Amino acid sequence: MHPTKFSTGTLVGSEREPRHHDIIPPVRDGWSQIAMMEWELRGESWTDQHPHDEYNYLLAGRLFVEAGGVAVELGLGDAVRVPAGAVGRYWAPQYARMLAIYGPNPDGHASESLGLERLAGGAAD
Repeated sequence: MHPTKFSTGTLVGSEREPRHHDIIPPVRDGWSQIAMMEWELRGESWTDQHPHDEYNYLLAGRLFVEAGGVAVELGLGDAVRVPAGAVGRYWAPQYARMLAIYGPNPDGHASESLGLERLAGGAAD
């Protein structure tokens, strides 16, 4: 057995999704380990729903996360879990860069992207 290296990449996004880079990409047919990606928000809010647990570790900035009617604020080095099936809303009034880890999804059930929106008075690109 030997180590597996996963290379870094450029964060890319669009008007419909936040800037992100898949480190260990989720696989359409499912995965038995984890999926991992780096992503950021710049004066934006992102809402989605996953069939698996999602963990986010804050690498830079300030992030708010809401699920199940409860909102929490993350500072540098904090982590949060949004449970499987919950709608998660993530927002950064100025800037946040996160490391996201998805729990196993062996059946490959699809996640649902519910929208990216610019926050009023949020940071510009």
